[in-house]
Amino acid sequence: MSELNLSDLRKKIDETDDKIVELLLERFEVVKNIAEYKKARGLEIFQQAREAEVLQNISDKIDNPEYKEYILKIYAEILETSKLLQHKE
Repeated sequence: MSELNLSDLRKKIDETDDKIVELLLERFEVVKNIAEYKKARGLEIFQQAREAEVLQNISDKIDNPEYKEYILKIYAEILETSKLLQHKE
């Protein structure tokens, strides 16, 4: 990697954060649609098997073991927040 200064690195973090926020907004729109679907069909919000499947899919995509634990913690929080959003709908 070429020599970067702190300002450049922070700019890269800001750009990455913008992408993450955009993707989370997209994900939460889908979550709202799922909540509507479940509500219309009388389905439970929390579906343990699906949550385990999502976490396993994410885990399988993480090649760097140094980051795996941290990414899975973040994703667990995303799933918790998604359930809160579904309950709100």
